[in-house]
Amino acid sequence: MGFYLTDLKDQAIRWALRTADIRHEKSVWLNIYSLDIDACRNSSFHYLHFTTYDAHWLDFVVACRQGNVIWQDYDIIEGGIADDRVIRTIDLYMRGDYTREEALSRLIHQEPNNQICITNQKVIDEHLHFVDAILLPFPSLSKEIPNADIVMQGKYYSIVELLATRLHISSLQALDIFYNSESYQRIVHRLGDLYLMSDAYIVDELMRELQK
Repeated sequence: MGFYLTDLKDQAIRWALRTADIRHEKSVWLNIYSLDIDACRNSSFHYLHFTTYDAHWLDFVVACRQGNVIWQDYDIIEGGIADDRVIRTIDLYMRGDYTREEALSRLIHQEPNNQICITNQKVIDEHLHFVDAILLPFPSLSKEIPNADIVMQGKYYSIVELLATRLHISSLQALDIFYNSESYQRIVHRLGDLYLMSDAYIVDELMRELQK
């Protein structure tokens, strides 16, 4: 239990939109706070910081999911969020389908994100301050597929070239596979967070599709 924040605006917007969608809300608000994190780090508060999805992060998350309350030893916990993609990897690891090394190798493909969990009310009272609330537009998946911008076009090119290398096929063959894949539909429609993942992660997803 705790109060959750992120210092990444795009991530906060995704959280807000997803929560509103789940709750069938008609309006979506993004709350903005200021947090003197340096003061928190240099105070008597117990601060735990994970800088990457490493073995320590994996052990901590698995322990918490198994009911261990080690999180209560800390007032502030900061690190990568266990989103849908990460949770799938953790589930497979806990089930025994992935070895520790396989799970960690999957996690390194995740795009950077960040979550700050405050578990001590005193931290909130002393260092967290409300700044503003912004009403966000609520996009509909029924809208037409947006044309890929320059950034996404570059990403598609990299994915196709990497897929061609992995499968030892031509770029044209890889292009055909990519644009006819379920993964491409998920990316272009912004279904889930796949469009935010690294090229290597997306190619892994494409490889799994081909193996079905």
